[in-house]
Amino acid sequence: MGLNEGFDVTFLGENYPIPFPQLRDDIGRSAVEEGKVFPFTHFSIVMNKDRKFAIYGANNTNLEQDLRIDRCNDWHFDDRIGEGNQVGDWLYAGGQADLWDRGHLVRRDDVGWGEDSEGNDADCDSFCFANIVPQHKKFHATKWGDIEKWIIGRTESKDNKLSIFTGPIYTDNDREYCGFQKPLGCGIKIPAGFWKVAFYIGTDEKLHSTAFKILQDDYWRNESDFHTSSSFGFLNGMETLTMYQVSLRAITEVTGIIFAEHLYETNPLFFNPNTFTESLSITTPEMHVIRSRTDLILDRSL
Repeated sequence: MGLNEGFDVTFLGENYPIPFPQLRDDIGRSAVEEGKVFPFTHFSIVMNKDRKFAIYGANNTNLEQDLRIDRCNDWHFDDRIGEGNQVGDWLYAGGQADLWDRGHLVRRDDVGWGEDSEGNDADCDSFCFANIVPQHKKFHATKWGDIEKWIIGRTESKDNKLSIFTGPIYTDNDREYCGFQKPLGCGIKIPAGFWKVAFYIGTDEKLHSTAFKILQDDYWRNESDFHTSSSFGFLNGMETLTMYQVSLRAITEVTGIIFAEHLYETNPLFFNPNTFTESLSITTPEMHVIRSRTDLILDRSL
């Protein structure tokens, strides 16, 4: 596989660094090699040794150099991470009878750019099981994969480039699932949902970000979150999942992933009340349903 430099922290420009986030102590203890960053072509992965899926993936996307690449479909383990820290194809052996698909965390469409060989390497790297997480079949019918293009379409952002972080949402109450083969004591749990943060440079030459989360499982129960689980998909017979735009601080609260302090100021949504939110009766922490690009909140000035 390509295994290039991985996520580039200065991809948006030397003056706009996006450092790798830190992990809260308890999250760090569950990480492979104490949170080591494993580089691939155009993206990097930090792994959770307890859950055997990623803690997060970080990728660079250049929509101006996007290639229409045929799917590599080379599902494989990464030797550096170790097969024991990854979940293989056996979990998804149920085929169409199985509710859970092999879901790319870092999307192949987001990394398949650049020169032909580079884009093809990135596409094949994205099929590594370190980058695969069980995703409900309904998840693939959502607009989750359109977020990056929606942001570009709304903002005319500089150079059509984004730096993106994506990860599963884990809770203590996630359902255990062993696939149709049910190996003895598999201990695999389905992530409750997913989060995504996209950083980009606006036409104002400033760094901006947007943050999102979507929950995929009605087993999700976590009273520490700021909305009850009844707000989310698959409950009460709902047929679709609901995507929410949230503050960057809300992502940290639900995941334990801590971004560089200056990055929290790039997000337009508020986590804590202030004179501005109180004067406009804005409930914080903010959380907005997103169904199309017109629903995005991309800028707000105090």
